[in-house]
Amino acid sequence: MTNNIDAAINQAAAAAANIPQEAAGDNLPATASAAGTAVTVGKPMGLDDAMAGAVVVDEWLKVSELGLQISNKKPVLEEIRVRIDMSDVNFSETVKYGNPATYRKTYDRVMTTDGATWPQALSEARAVDPKARPYKSADVNLELVDDVQLKDEVCPAGTVLGHSFSTTGFKSFAKLVKQMTKAGDDPTMDTVEVTVGYIEQSSNGNTWGILDFRDYKVVA
Repeated sequence: MTNNIDAAINQAAAAAANIPQEAAGDNLPATASAAGTAVTVGKPMGLDDAMAGAVVVDEWLKVSELGLQISNKKPVLEEIRVRIDMSDVNFSETVKYGNPATYRKTYDRVMTTDGATWPQALSEARAVDPKARPYKSADVNLELVDDVQLKDEVCPAGTVLGHSFSTTGFKSFAKLVKQMTKAGDDPTMDTVEVTVGYIEQSSNGNTWGILDFRDYKVVA
């Protein structure tokens, strides 16, 4: 029976095989391969290609079962008020495997951020851990609405915190998206202010935290 990762590999392979060829491809110059076969040069990267998956932030927001933490700075926080431009969220799939953990990420289900094909990355993950499977994630920028007093400094309003969702963390963001959709707001384009807290999770004797999004309002 085909399992989840077999299906993901097949889906990724199909996506890679169906990358549209540019109409101008026949006019692009060719180079010789090591075997002497002519190889068509691909289309030059544009700005959109270069910026795909780019994350530009001032600090990183961490979450644990104890609360929120801005980078490695103390103290741990209960909640913060942030602004999110939903059009700036980068959605992805990630596969985690091995000990210590290795993470492989793709933004298009064709190539990974480390240059491998997504089917190749999934196959390598399964070779190490047959139970490894891809999970949905996203890179989100959280702009502080208010100053946050830390132990040794103030993190000023306007500071952009980056966060990438863990294996179980995306469900809380998906809940926000569903709330916006139900309310008739646009989760692909709106800018929202929202309170970010945390929810403690536990399983098999382990505990961790995920972000919690609540009390949002559209501001742009």
